[in-house]
Amino acid sequence: MLVIALFIALMVSNVPAALAEMEQGYGTVNVHVLYRGTVPPPTEMKVTRDPETCGATISLQSLTVHSPSDGLKDAVVMIEGIHSSGKEQTRTQPMVLSNSKCSFSPHVIPLQTGSTLEIQNLDQIMHNTHITHEIRTFINVAMVANGRPVAKKVANPGLYRVQCDVHKFMEGYVLASGHPYFGVTDERGSAKILDVPAGEHDISVWHERLGQLQTHVTVPPNGEATATFEFHEDGTGHSRRINR
Repeated sequence: MLVIALFIALMVSNVPAALAEMEQGYGTVNVHVLYRGTVPPPTEMKVTRDPETCGATISLQSLTVHSPSDGLKDAVVMIEGIHSSGKEQTRTQPMVLSNSKCSFSPHVIPLQTGSTLEIQNLDQIMHNTHITHEIRTFINVAMVANGRPVAKKVANPGLYRVQCDVHKFMEGYVLASGHPYFGVTDERGSAKILDVPAGEHDISVWHERLGQLQTHVTVPPNGEATATFEFHEDGTGHSRRINR
């Protein structure tokens, strides 16, 4: 009887928290990121090391825009100001950063702090993966051909720059968040953030070449909010939002 009484007391004590979570609810934020203007041509660089693998020249293009929708690829979208919630993302699988065909793939990786970043080399040449956070080195490791992956946990939020010291044209980015409410735009400039706590939130978008824009969204319980960001060729930008 004592065990049953304790169980009932425990269940009753959890009711207010459960009801508060049900009342709060969760919604979805749909994000569209656009680029309006002329897309600059890629920069052609001569390869001076390992041309048999990398090619004689390499094209560098940090602005990938879908035609005809003007959707911007590889923009990171993030809900701001959320420190914790009842629906935390599980971090059982590491995020994989590959040295592949003399480039970093994916080019931009958003992840949650506490996640493991696993670095691998798929090329038959040596690379050097050098990742910095602010002014400090996060990891600097030689990646030999057919070598084992190297893994390290990402503890601090913020922007990490990825470079190869052997092949200077190789670069990428890791953007770490303290919560799971983020995404990266696909080829059509779209991203979807699920299970966002209902309420008022700031939302930002970051692109390596175009910078950052921010707007405000109201996420309805069990509903959807839509935010559209537009970067312009002249360096300006604006946003609009829809709640439903």
